[in-house]
Amino acid sequence: MHEMALAEGVLAVVLDAADGEPVRRVRLRVGALQAVVPDSLQFCFQLAAEGTAAADAVLELTDVPARVVCRGCGAESELRAPPFLCRQCGAADVALVAGDELLVDAVELPSGWRYRPGAEGDAPVAVEVPASHLAEHAHEAAPLPGAAAPPWAG
Repeated sequence: MHEMALAEGVLAVVLDAADGEPVRRVRLRVGALQAVVPDSLQFCFQLAAEGTAAADAVLELTDVPARVVCRGCGAESELRAPPFLCRQCGAADVALVAGDELLVDAVELPSGWRYRPGAEGDAPVAVEVPASHLAEHAHEAAPLPGAAAPPWAG
């Protein structure tokens, strides 16, 4: 269950943003390729947050579908699962532009919302997925023919 590792990473970001204040809600943007089970993530977050300022926080997830842009014809396609092929011309030479993210967009505190830059406000809140976690799942995504391996797969 990779949700526990994700929940721990999200919790670290949330606690940093909260700066000791109690956390009410956390808004997350979760890419489809993260394969997150929302109930599992909430459960894991509650376990990880026990005894912290985020113990009573509720996660609000926004799903982000996978999107690719074809390097051949330039068409953008929304996809739910592999194979990642251009819907316009069928080419496999595509670039992933969305769907692999896990972002903490906002944290609600008694003093107000703290937002990730580029979300809705300007207070820094972002999540770094540990390289070890990415490497753990690298085998799940086969590279496209002729595509370079992702940096964490090495």
